[in-house]
Amino acid sequence: MNMNRRQMLAAAAVLTSSSVFGQEKANPAYRYVLAKVEGSKNNLPADKYIPFDWAFSEIAAGSEGVKLSWNQLGIPKKSSLRLRITSATDVREVLVLEVKTAISGKKIADWNLQFAAMLQPFELEIPAEDAKLVLAEGVQLTMLKGSKPFWFFAENNATKTAPKAYLPHLLVYGNNTQKNAWQDRLLSLGSLQTFGWQQGVVWDGMLEMGKYSNKAKSILRQQVDMYFANKNLVYCNLNNIKTEGKIHTVESILPFAILAQTNPTHPLLQTAIAFCEKHANSAGIIADGTGDNRTVKTEECYTVSYPLAVLATMLNRPDLAELAIKTLQSRITILEKGNSIYQRGTEKGELFFENWGRGVAWYLLGIAKTLVHLPESVEKGKMMLSFQKSVEKVISYQQANGLWYCFFQQPETGVETSGTAGIAAAIMYGYKHGLLPETANVAAQKAIKSLSPYLTPDGYLTGTAQVNKGGDALQKDGFRIISPYTLGFLAHLF
Repeated sequence: MNMNRRQMLAAAAVLTSSSVFGQEKANPAYRYVLAKVEGSKNNLPADKYIPFDWAFSEIAAGSEGVKLSWNQLGIPKKSSLRLRITSATDVREVLVLEVKTAISGKKIADWNLQFAAMLQPFELEIPAEDAKLVLAEGVQLTMLKGSKPFWFFAENNATKTAPKAYLPHLLVYGNNTQKNAWQDRLLSLGSLQTFGWQQGVVWDGMLEMGKYSNKAKSILRQQVDMYFANKNLVYCNLNNIKTEGKIHTVESILPFAILAQTNPTHPLLQTAIAFCEKHANSAGIIADGTGDNRTVKTEECYTVSYPLAVLATMLNRPDLAELAIKTLQSRITILEKGNSIYQRGTEKGELFFENWGRGVAWYLLGIAKTLVHLPESVEKGKMMLSFQKSVEKVISYQQANGLWYCFFQQPETGVETSGTAGIAAAIMYGYKHGLLPETANVAAQKAIKSLSPYLTPDGYLTGTAQVNKGGDALQKDGFRIISPYTLGFLAHLF
């Protein structure tokens, strides 16, 4: 079931250059023109923390906001421009910034940053007719909607700063494209994400890429050490609180699957195991919460069962394999009904988020990864047959253009790239490991081709539905953003 040479070359040609894991070209098709930030009052409370101690700036409600300006030297006159800033906090409300030219006050746009995730870049395309004025004057950003201070990464003469891709900048580009730019973004600090499932997706993609690329191995080690150095775990939680050595939810176990495969003696692996054991009920099913009606989600197929399967093999712990199987079987039993896969449900049978693309991606990728790492058993054989039927069902919802709708059976929710990329990654992974037939490869190839137009000039994937903090209404309203974690899915496809 392995791809032949022609199929491999065709797949690689869509989003990569002839050097599949090559570095950025000497004369790239894009550049970052970093902004000078003026007017920021950085009022970080004493109990708050910014990821990695990177410098930041603030826009507060009722304030004059901040001014961004830049050096115009060397910017070609016919360049296209996109304005970028990256969130240094987790936003739990509707947030809109008004963007005006800094001197003449011409309004450029109302910039929607609602429910921004930490370490999430936002971009605003500058209309061609406004480019000259924006370059000459800079822009003023003020909070139009929102009640809490918005923190974003900026230099501010500090010693620790975010990578260029996460600093305020103009993305300057022309008509030329660099097809392997997504690799530049993945294999850099510009793919660092919030600790938990988001960072886990990125590292899992790097791990796959590392089978062929020494650079991927090196960047993966560098990023892992930014969280797990000195035999500890340090990260910024979603409340901007510095957190050490603690695991808060079952969705935070995924990074340990990669830690186990890169640093199998790290002491925090035992912390992850203890967390899983503590959250298992008498039947061996792991979930957050207590009682006999806990909520189970497709995420745990990927964030719990897969790490436990890895740890079971590496540590020769059959009991962990049993926990992985029981946890996976519970999701298959509760969440897959007829022609639908639900993202979440209760142990007593309530179901929510029917055929939500990203939820299905967690389900399929989690099952595929767990199956590959589990030892042979009767249970594994049954789950493999179930997985094949699930994939066949999901492929039936794929559109002629290769994409899946945000909610499969609801075209009005629009096509969505994170679900498409995650599903394609799962079925490609299953195909490459002999779990799925050629029809899966064909579906994955269609998805690969469909994703190419959604890549930014510097390689981020656009067209992603926002993280799920605003309920199904936010998922269904067509709002789309950049989510760097999707780069991990792309790595699985090649």
